[in-house]
Amino acid sequence: MKYQYLSALVAGVLVITAAAPVQAQQEWSFEGNELLVTNLVGEVTVRGHDGSRIIVRAQPGGDDADGITFDVKEGGRAEFHAVYPLDQSTEIHYPRRRGGSSQFRLESWVDESSFLEDLYSGISGRERIRIGGDVGSGALEAWTDLEVLVPRGVDTRIAIVVGEIKAMDVEAGVDLDTHSGKVTAENIGGNTRIDTGSGSVDVTGVLGDLWVDTGSGSVEAANIEGDDIRIDTGSGSVTIDGGSASSLEVDTGSGSVRTTDISCDRAMIDTGSGSVTLDLVRMGTGNYVIDTGSGGVTVNLPADASVHVIAETGSGGINLDVPNAMLRRMSRDEIELEIGGGDARLKIDTGSGGITLRTR
Repeated sequence: MKYQYLSALVAGVLVITAAAPVQAQQEWSFEGNELLVTNLVGEVTVRGHDGSRIIVRAQPGGDDADGITFDVKEGGRAEFHAVYPLDQSTEIHYPRRRGGSSQFRLESWVDESSFLEDLYSGISGRERIRIGGDVGSGALEAWTDLEVLVPRGVDTRIAIVVGEIKAMDVEAGVDLDTHSGKVTAENIGGNTRIDTGSGSVDVTGVLGDLWVDTGSGSVEAANIEGDDIRIDTGSGSVTIDGGSASSLEVDTGSGSVRTTDISCDRAMIDTGSGSVTLDLVRMGTGNYVIDTGSGGVTVNLPADASVHVIAETGSGGINLDVPNAMLRRMSRDEIELEIGGGDARLKIDTGSGGITLRTR
């Protein structure tokens, strides 16, 4: 495949050539049905716009910013890459990050595309790259802040190693991936996938599926409408304020889970340590499972709930406020009851913590 390299638009003239090192902000405009953007370090902002072409604005920073080059492949799956001079140093100093560093092997990075692999072909894929605020002497000091404007319907993937990502008012799907940094998404009109090794996630207004995976960091989501809502965090609390989906899945190694105004056909909530609140405005006929190693559980059922309930706690009482429930079995730490016709099934299990079941 022949790749076309687009330089910055300077004085309104488009020059097709290999990108040269830049220091001032520059801008690219190109076509594509979907988009991949990679940047080792810096902040990336993605916005939707009414135009038909993808627009990328880059602002390099740092003492070694002149060593950064930019390469574009347009058409079909378009790509934009900020390429760093890793042949000079495999360490990058990023003063915005105070303390700590992130490491990765280059071979995992260039897996994003064969085009990106070609751009870094002069460097061994087994090289370990280190980026952070505490990187010592001899390191590059370089980063790039990007503003990406995408037309309606252009699904976009952003991949960075260290830095924050923000996506706003995008009328398409987004895939946002950072090894270390906060991710924010607002008003996304498509499936939204977010992956951060370390950093909080804040999502508001998604018309599509939502998948979030964070190694460490809290997750806050609101006003989500899709088939699937899936949130997985190794350590950090999860809050969902308003969500409608066929399936809700939340898994946290350590951290509380709190939901309000949830409409779903089935749900699975699992936390190693932390309290759980599931507030349902609508239930389907599927399975609803809540499992926490340590923490209290509260479930608010809709007034028209039709569900068979089994709740068990290793240590903690069970409180019921459910009118017209038919009690099947009850002890100090276990209860079985049926509400309405018992169409759905709700299973609650906590190793240590009280259980509260009530009707909204």
